[in-house]
Amino acid sequence: MQSTALPNISAAFNAGRSSSFVAAAYLLTSSAVQPVWGRLSDVFGRKITLLACVAIFLVGSLACALAQTMLQLIIFRGMQGVGGGGLLTLVLIIVSDIVSLKDRGKYQGLTEATILVGNGVGPILGGVMVEKLSWRWVFWINLPIGGVAMAVIALFLPLKAVKGSMKEKLLQIDYGGALLATAATVLVILPLNWGGVSFPWVSGPVLGCLISGVVGYGVFLLYEWRVAKIPIVPPFIFKNQTVAAVFVSTFLNGATILTQVYYLPQYFQVVRGESPIGSGVLILPQLILTTVFVAISGQLVARTGEYKPSICVGYAMWAIGLGLLSTLDENTSVARIVGYEILNGAGQGGTLQTSMVAAQAAVARSEMSVVTSVRNFMRSLGGTVFLVIAATILNNTLRSKLSPLGFSRSLISAVIDDPTGIWRSSAEQGTALFDLSQQEKDQIVSAYVQGFHTLFHVLAGLIAGAFVIATVCVKRHSLSRKDEEALKQKGKEWVQRQKDKKKKGGADADADDAEKGRAESK
Repeated sequence: MQSTALPNISAAFNAGRSSSFVAAAYLLTSSAVQPVWGRLSDVFGRKITLLACVAIFLVGSLACALAQTMLQLIIFRGMQGVGGGGLLTLVLIIVSDIVSLKDRGKYQGLTEATILVGNGVGPILGGVMVEKLSWRWVFWINLPIGGVAMAVIALFLPLKAVKGSMKEKLLQIDYGGALLATAATVLVILPLNWGGVSFPWVSGPVLGCLISGVVGYGVFLLYEWRVAKIPIVPPFIFKNQTVAAVFVSTFLNGATILTQVYYLPQYFQVVRGESPIGSGVLILPQLILTTVFVAISGQLVARTGEYKPSICVGYAMWAIGLGLLSTLDENTSVARIVGYEILNGAGQGGTLQTSMVAAQAAVARSEMSVVTSVRNFMRSLGGTVFLVIAATILNNTLRSKLSPLGFSRSLISAVIDDPTGIWRSSAEQGTALFDLSQQEKDQIVSAYVQGFHTLFHVLAGLIAGAFVIATVCVKRHSLSRKDEEALKQKGKEWVQRQKDKKKKGGADADADDAEKGRAESK
């Protein structure tokens, strides 16, 4: 929903050049904490950790809805990301706990499909809220939905509690690793947001932070290897060829997905003059096909026990679809847009959960939660890093194309701050900067088209790289585990014992009430 509301948020605070920070703040914190949430769930239990994530996410949503400045919104989006970072990771870990490896693609695919349905409805719902109510409603809407989710988790998720005292659990937390991972992520993401906006790319703050961040990741891995007793990320998992290949391809996957989610709606609004609702409708074909093929690929893996064909074919289709999307311009028909999105979405859907199954199949059961959280971390990190790069590509293209045409710096900055403003009158804008002739509007649109072409060429290259990595490096592993039937039976017996306890507790309570009633009557 935030993607369709972003132009309106930029206009409300007159801070378009800072708009990428709204997305990046959430992605920065959510990326940094994902490995931490995964390990915390091992220590404290899945259920209580998932409830904590939802609660933090809702507090952040409330704060975002009440934000009065762009700085406040960016800070509160970071808070929201701390909770949001654990949601998908923990859900997938819970699915891994209770579903066999062979069936995991099917159920994780359904989980991902549910999320994608939300992504499809979100832009449209966000567009309606922006047009009919306010951009703040894209945050308000999280509160009732999140409240229902917390109630369902608390009442209907029968998971075992982790044994041990609170002191024992606290001693198991890798505080040093958590601090180093978070610091390194922040040091990498912040300068990518600063570059070309707050500081020149070749400047002390930008280069210093980037170098420190890269060194920080090295120190983090060394600490995990040599010092941490229960590391957040055991370094040996990177020695596994399949796992390492999935992590790298997932980084490229995340870079592409998040960039599409944020910039396809902007393309439709800026280049085609669509409303927020219209742009949400136009990206539906891609989201629908992604959802369908996530479910189909999961079913195929469950039936055949093979995950690599789906991954490789999916990346190939996705790369071709992105290449076709890079040819779009202001005159492209809706039919062609839909056709390209169908190919793009089908390829994307074939890779999302099958790559997760590939990584989980390559490690022991005890390491599945770690692999799951790190894989999701890589996807979020890729999106966080590349969203900033995408903004830089578009903004630099605008400057390089419009400056030679005689556009003033102030006008170019105004267009970058509020790109959809070219379609509104000066009276609606409250400024004379957008009193543009039709020729000037056409020139701005043409510059945006060239920026989008460059961006989608780069995205196609990223996914082509993921295809090569998956084809060469992902190995076949059996999806059958000898202990799964026994574990499944133990799980059923445990759930039945919990039900019996509840029934017994209810019967005891009824007996106590009857006894009290008899005593009172005497």
